[in-house]
Amino acid sequence: MAWILLILSGSLEAVWAHALADILDPVNALTFVLGLAGSVWGLQRAMRTIPMGTAYAIWVGAGATVTAVWSGIEGEPFGPAKIVCIGLILVGVIGLELSRGRAPEDDAAHDAPAPEDAPAPQDG
Repeated sequence: MAWILLILSGSLEAVWAHALADILDPVNALTFVLGLAGSVWGLQRAMRTIPMGTAYAIWVGAGATVTAVWSGIEGEPFGPAKIVCIGLILVGVIGLELSRGRAPEDDAAHDAPAPEDAPAPQDG
């Protein structure tokens, strides 16, 4: 669930980025505030489960990708070079997830004996 929330909150970056272009319009100002708040809230919630460095990179990558595609749909130049670069962002984000591994404290907690397996204290 944290991954879905992270991708959705990263995608909300595109909402507030587009609203920022005309922030003096009251509707865009409200859209900016709500989009930014929802985006950062989702990132914070996802970071309860996903390590901060990975979560932030994926959040930014999702936001950059959705913003670039949305801008292309609206008429901004969107050629092969931009498509390749967006692909590189996605490859980088996937690479971060695949390379994160387990944290050392996870290994220690996993290897520690369960309380019922621990030897009983001896008097003496």
